[in-house]
Amino acid sequence: MITAATQTSLRDAMYAMSLAKAVPDADLLDDFARRYPQYADALTEFAIELAIDSLMHRSDEEDVPADADAISAVVSRVMSQFENQLYERRQARAATPPARAATASVENPFAALDRHGFRALVSQLDVNSAFLSKLRDRTIEPISIPKAYCRHLAQEMDEDADAMAAHLYAPQESVSAGRQLYKAEGKPAATARQSFEEAVKTSGLSEDQQRKLLSFRD
Repeated sequence: MITAATQTSLRDAMYAMSLAKAVPDADLLDDFARRYPQYADALTEFAIELAIDSLMHRSDEEDVPADADAISAVVSRVMSQFENQLYERRQARAATPPARAATASVENPFAALDRHGFRALVSQLDVNSAFLSKLRDRTIEPISIPKAYCRHLAQEMDEDADAMAAHLYAPQESVSAGRQLYKAEGKPAATARQSFEEAVKTSGLSEDQQRKLLSFRD
């Protein structure tokens, strides 16, 4: 059954895709399909619609015919090329040797923090334990986290920005932090992810802290 929450998540994914590139390509769709496998079909259709819509608005270009039947043929060609590119990418990924895939594990940058280190980071970032735990445990929908905040978090933790992004996008069940941290703060369990804004507003942060966090933009 499709719930309101599911519909919202799909809309969020579609919205993010539309912002990522003016005209989506196979690379972008493949990326989103891997992040949201449950929406792969819907996102594929949406990406094709965006590509076709962009094509239809290029009436000033010489290669776009004015005749309706000719336009239909161009649209069909674009859809075919798009789906063929996506198929080729997925086939190439499926052919990746298992050993290589196994080494692509994502490290949790919070793993080395003990209770003292965790609380020091809370103070450094001007947040609270509840909010930082959500980042640590990956309970925030990664696509909703502003890239600027991801870079800020990586800088404050002296981590590579790409490694931080990989942590935030990794599945919740792969979190692997130190025993002392979970002893002090509670071991995480996989839960429904919140949007960044929702996480900010439901973590007991002060108004000033919320305003500061929500000021980050991509």
